[in-house]
Amino acid sequence: MTILALFLLSNSFLGRECKFVCHPEVVRAESTHSYDVLHYLIDLDIPMTSRYLEGAVTMSARSSESNLTFIDMHLFGLNVDSVKVNGLAATYNHIDETLFVNLPQPAGLNDSFDVMVGYSGTTSGQMGYIWVQSYLPMAYTLGCPYCTRMWMPCYDRMWDKADYGVEFYITVPDSYTVCATGEFLGEQTSGGYSTYHWKHEYPISPYLIHFGASVYVTISDWYHASPTDSIEMLYYVWPFDTSYTASAFSLMNDMMFFFDSLYGEYPFERYGMDFISGFYYGGMEHQTLATINRNWLTGYPPDHFGFAHELAHMWWGDMVTCFGWENAWLNEGFATYSDALYLGRIQGHQAFIDTMKLRRNVYIGAELSNPHSMYDPPPSLLFTWSHTYYKASWVLHMIRYLCGDDATWLNFMDTYRDSFAYGNSSTEDVNALMNNLLGGNYDWFIDEWVYGMGFPRYDITWSKVYEAPNWRLILDVTQYQTIGPSVFHMPLPIGVDYSGGDTIITLAINSSPQHFEYLLPYEPTGITVDPETWVIQQNTVTGVDELVVKGDLFVQKIQTIGRAINLKLSVPGMIKVYDITGRQVYQTHGEELNYQPSSAGIYHVIVDDEKYRVVVVK
Repeated sequence: MTILALFLLSNSFLGRECKFVCHPEVVRAESTHSYDVLHYLIDLDIPMTSRYLEGAVTMSARSSESNLTFIDMHLFGLNVDSVKVNGLAATYNHIDETLFVNLPQPAGLNDSFDVMVGYSGTTSGQMGYIWVQSYLPMAYTLGCPYCTRMWMPCYDRMWDKADYGVEFYITVPDSYTVCATGEFLGEQTSGGYSTYHWKHEYPISPYLIHFGASVYVTISDWYHASPTDSIEMLYYVWPFDTSYTASAFSLMNDMMFFFDSLYGEYPFERYGMDFISGFYYGGMEHQTLATINRNWLTGYPPDHFGFAHELAHMWWGDMVTCFGWENAWLNEGFATYSDALYLGRIQGHQAFIDTMKLRRNVYIGAELSNPHSMYDPPPSLLFTWSHTYYKASWVLHMIRYLCGDDATWLNFMDTYRDSFAYGNSSTEDVNALMNNLLGGNYDWFIDEWVYGMGFPRYDITWSKVYEAPNWRLILDVTQYQTIGPSVFHMPLPIGVDYSGGDTIITLAINSSPQHFEYLLPYEPTGITVDPETWVIQQNTVTGVDELVVKGDLFVQKIQTIGRAINLKLSVPGMIKVYDITGRQVYQTHGEELNYQPSSAGIYHVIVDDEKYRVVVVK
């Protein structure tokens, strides 16, 4: 690979994102819903003394029906105090986590309307709105994967992005600082309280909307993409944690450059991180403002590769968001692969390979003990490191291999980004893109590696035969996995060693068992399966000289004079043929031999150290 040799490419601590599931989600296309969310305006008072909050959220929407008379929203565990539609009081029913609002006047197709919900209450649990008394009081929101409804009324479906973003007015006691998604537009202080104004104008899924508040120090840095293009990066830390920041944030500009170089320019108006104590996750990729466990900042060394993972999510997960959590492997696989690529950039290509091998082993161990598809897994397994993170990153790694070279792979990534930027993508979209860009039908790959379970386990036997002046390499490949399909069709790279170097051949796999022969200009001395680490697989390799003969081996029949060398053994065994000068001219393993030398003469056939003299005539 050439392009990424410049970047490459973690020992990521990524599984430590540690996301979990609290509510299942019903998936359906946005076009089938009765309305499309356009914008959220959030106006809240946060006392910072408990989990109590109160305020109002105004959702702007556009009708998808010609006679829309009511809408459904989500709000769970909080009280609805009032509802207005376009400024008019509206009747409603709040049943469990669904809020049904009756529109005072029906909305026509493509009509826009505003729904303001006043609400209040005290939250509970590890999701939604969280207030903690740690070293200093802090409050923050956490909606991933289904729990934005636990802190604000919304249409809590990841595929219905608010087309024009979100705006915040958050009021707190004036000793606190509020950070949020988007850009900071100002602070107004009066009577001991401060109201912070933040605004974000890009499409956003509900679970990526976020604010945090504490006694924060704000650290500002800038990434300069060019002399005329810069992005502010804001970090929110406790005052006594500022001593960690120089080391912790030392690579952030380089990360931004790296991902900017690979994936295209940073997709939003700014980037930041707010650091949380007692955070249930390791990190969460809230749009423009990743929320990070304080341990990643204060640990030694700081978790640079966790930071890289969350930054990569701004492209993969935030700008391009998976369509429904059954496709979570897309969000997490891209980010997990990205942090491994960044590790390679910092520590070298071998560090990247070692990390990929480690993650492969984690996946294999988990799959053997609890096999399941990484597509649409059970809710309790949605964010498992082994599948949603590690296997997913490996699937992307294998797609890169199928691309053939990094120029094609980067074009694949560019096309994927451009096709789904600020929207949602699915497994089917990736499948279609592979078929279109790579010039073939890759349905088999998605079926086997995304929808399916298991991984290939290869039993490979190899031998060599001298056919002057070349050598014939003989390979027999059998797949013996018990999980998944009987045949994985992934092209299998085989490294062939010889005295002067090595080369790689690629086996086109379409059956099991399968036989391959290659004529080589040099004598093969050994083989290595997947020498550059491209495929999830396990293998056993046996050279013919290592084969153990089972049963009594003897020659049952041999023709000592003839136009060819013919013999039959009692059981399969090693057969070697030498010419009169003592040069080996043929070798095979089997139960029968029918070999026609290129010239007449006297030949010696050796079977299990027994020598037989054969005369070949023309």
